[in-house]
Amino acid sequence: MIPSKRTPAMSAGLNEADIIEALLKKDGFKKWGFVIYRCTYQNNSDWEKFMARFLNEVTNHLESYNGLDLLDTYMPTVLENPSFEGATAATLREHFNQWAKTSLKEEQDVPENYRAANGRYRFFIAVDQEAMESVLNVPEDSDMDETGFVRMIYGEWEPEVLDEEDIANGHETEAEEPIEGCTLHNVGWMKMSWRWVVLPGFHKMRSCDDWETYYARPPEIGDID
Repeated sequence: MIPSKRTPAMSAGLNEADIIEALLKKDGFKKWGFVIYRCTYQNNSDWEKFMARFLNEVTNHLESYNGLDLLDTYMPTVLENPSFEGATAATLREHFNQWAKTSLKEEQDVPENYRAANGRYRFFIAVDQEAMESVLNVPEDSDMDETGFVRMIYGEWEPEVLDEEDIANGHETEAEEPIEGCTLHNVGWMKMSWRWVVLPGFHKMRSCDDWETYYARPPEIGDID
């Protein structure tokens, strides 16, 4: 066991602050954190309360691992535009991929096509009115929370398309209840427990395989343990 430099009684592989620091070092990155799309504009005060709770949760997670030093490199970029209200995952995904294409170089000073080990430029968070209210409705002193969520969207997702050979071999997928017009099981986004997404979500959601591991089809709320 390699002990954590932050919590010597714990393995470095179990200290989430150590894990994120190692990812940054591996990628040569300076900043970390998911991009957040603000998709509700009904109440600015509620939005400020939501962001305060979200950022406070990040601080609490890091503090539990003696990792508050990572707040210096935490960058939860919030993208705001009233046109995002009511936007589908597909619309947000298109915007995000354009943002990621230029921001990777601007933020981290690495090539635009660099494939990083962390998910800042693969996955992003969207917060609509339903999601914001689900978080604000959780009592602040509650340790139990099975209802608060944000929308996590996979930026590189594309709908599965079967070719003629797959169909001939009987591999047709069974249609499910449509979500934003998609009847596939994997619709490219999910409701993710907001408390899990802030820290473990960042270092565990890094690739397509991770998406498959933790995916939960809406309206189920997934978590990352």
